[in-house]
Amino acid sequence: MTHQKSSCGTFNAHRRFAKTTIFIAVSSIIYPLSAHSQTNAAGADETAVERILVTSRKRSEAMNDVPISINVVTEELIENLGATDFTDLLGVVPSLTAYENGPGRTRLSIRGIANGGGNDNDTQNQETVGIYLDEIPISMGGMNPEFALFDLKRVEVLRGPQGTLFGAGSMTGTVRLVSNEPDLSEFGGKYEANASTISGGSENYSIQGLVNAPIIENELGIRASGYYMDNGGFIDNVVNGEQDLNDGISQGVKIAALYFPTDKLRVELNLFHHDYSDNGYPQDIDATPPFTRNYETFDGFDDEVNIANLTFKYDLGWAELVSSSSYFDRSIINRRSLDLLFELALPPGIVPHELIDFTDSEVLVQEFRLSSTSDDDLQWTAGVYADKRDVFYENTFPVPGADAVLGTPSSFFGAPDDHLFYGFDDLTVETYAIFGEAYYDIGDFSITAGLRYFNWEQEIEFYQSGLFNGEAVGDVRPKESIDGFNPKLNVAYSVNDDTLVYVEASKGFRYGGINGAIPESVCADELAEVQREGGDTRFFSPDEIWNYELGVKGVSRTGVFSYNATVFHIDWSDMQTSRAFECGFGFRENVGEATSQGIEFEVSVKPIDELTLSAGGAYIDSTLDADVPNLSAVKGDPAPFVPETTFNASAQYERPVMDNYLGFAFFNVQCIGDRATEFNVDGPNYREMDAYTVANLRFGLRFDVYEVSLFANNMFDEDGVVRAIGRPPFDQPAAIRVMPRTIGVTFRGQY
Repeated sequence: MTHQKSSCGTFNAHRRFAKTTIFIAVSSIIYPLSAHSQTNAAGADETAVERILVTSRKRSEAMNDVPISINVVTEELIENLGATDFTDLLGVVPSLTAYENGPGRTRLSIRGIANGGGNDNDTQNQETVGIYLDEIPISMGGMNPEFALFDLKRVEVLRGPQGTLFGAGSMTGTVRLVSNEPDLSEFGGKYEANASTISGGSENYSIQGLVNAPIIENELGIRASGYYMDNGGFIDNVVNGEQDLNDGISQGVKIAALYFPTDKLRVELNLFHHDYSDNGYPQDIDATPPFTRNYETFDGFDDEVNIANLTFKYDLGWAELVSSSSYFDRSIINRRSLDLLFELALPPGIVPHELIDFTDSEVLVQEFRLSSTSDDDLQWTAGVYADKRDVFYENTFPVPGADAVLGTPSSFFGAPDDHLFYGFDDLTVETYAIFGEAYYDIGDFSITAGLRYFNWEQEIEFYQSGLFNGEAVGDVRPKESIDGFNPKLNVAYSVNDDTLVYVEASKGFRYGGINGAIPESVCADELAEVQREGGDTRFFSPDEIWNYELGVKGVSRTGVFSYNATVFHIDWSDMQTSRAFECGFGFRENVGEATSQGIEFEVSVKPIDELTLSAGGAYIDSTLDADVPNLSAVKGDPAPFVPETTFNASAQYERPVMDNYLGFAFFNVQCIGDRATEFNVDGPNYREMDAYTVANLRFGLRFDVYEVSLFANNMFDEDGVVRAIGRPPFDQPAAIRVMPRTIGVTFRGQY
């Protein structure tokens, strides 16, 4: 079976130390230091240069000295794009894609390792991409939190398995949000205000600000930042006349303290609170005109996150000892409209009501690690890791008056009054790991070897009841326990001072889990078929990938041209897949194998002092290696939600327009290729998503410590589909699309 894909969109860049020019690494573009902050470019040989440092290997290193495929999105690019959360960066990071279901409900994937949807709230969702806020792991299956990208130093995207240092959740890569730290010597701050209007929708308003205060000069300082975003909507309800129903509010505050009680001890404290609430999913019915819906039930989303981290770093002289203690608490209310189900399956007289999911998560994380700090040829990092996750998930379908209309009390099926379904999962997961990496230089060669031993244990208590469950079920599941090793080997060669070539073989993995019960009273035939096949609906096992890659990165001696490219091949085995029954239930199982292979690249060129051009993208061929009858899929079917090709290009122009005024313009285009929702083109839930292109423009003036700019995001008003939806009788055909053209103004200042 042959499938055609077209496409376009994405790219990146780097900050690179060259002998004559300083470059700031950005995901889509390599900017030289902008004119308002750069000394005389003509005297570049006399300019003090500083390479960008990253902590992708849990030690501070120059980015182009790190022999892995790493993409750095700088604060400047975030501001130029007007990015408000990490999903806004998807189009400028090659190989990074997502299964999107609205803010706070996004599942990331890297290098084509994706196999479709599933229930966002499922406590058994095991992520393939780890997300970190500084030292704090925040990834959460299909419900990854999305914080404002204000006061970030950079976003590091590490492509390829990072399990040696970051664990199972980093099966295909890691996204690290790196914050600016307190300045201990100077009082100051910055602020930003935005106002914009959405074509065919309402207005957006936001204000962000921070203050940095040294309490004891060079010893103790505090940095406090906050944001408030009033996000406009653009979807109208044609049934009740509600306008722009997908609007929402995002707000948060972060307090960071940095303390040096001695010359050798560094103490960091970070506290963060985030709150998000909206009035409806950003999805419209598959009809003309777009951006409308035709059901009444409320499906808003509420998300509250509290994070604390305390980190100690002690200089032993020969090594740095680090202790990182984190606490993560998140409460989610996720509502889902089931109006189509009411219409098709329930008698008249029952007023439709949304399904309501409550999820409360508490996570404790402790990591100790030791990293060498000498100038020896042998460098190393070693550590231990432990976490405990307590997750309580409640799945409720309250329908006022249902018992009276149906004539049967919900208690007959084990549920509370007027509940067509009621269930919960009470989950505890404990993880322990020992990890290490060693880096040894032999002349122009560098060898990296890493290994992680992990031990994971999960236990769960669950209950399911109600008419739609057919009965009350509360099977007892034994604990699930898994341990194993995760290796990595990398060999790099410095061709010269400006060019690095490397090869790597690394293993990525994620944990298995425990499925909930499937009621026999409503799913007997389908359960019997699984039993005849010898399957087990109670558990699913870990899956793993082996990643092989060849990469090259470098910069011309003049600093005018920079490049980065990686060729990769991934073998995916024991693939975790969600199998859906027609009765409305399903389970996770390990079926099938897949191969993903492709290339990622980024290039940047500065033809004249005022202009920087860059481009980048990815080609990914991710397909099944054999037929998978349980999914009605066949060998060669492409992975869902993965575009075969993506492309991105940017241009930035800066030039003085008068005394003390700097004019600038930034243009970015992102092209995303064809995708589909399922492996099998003949499957009942298969939906195609056509390629689309989004263009963004920003231009303005910088003067003194201020900046004023105008911007147009999605300037040609593309209505590209980022996720197609449709699984009767639960969902009617619908789509989540890119935001319509948004035109606005930004004002920034510093003090």
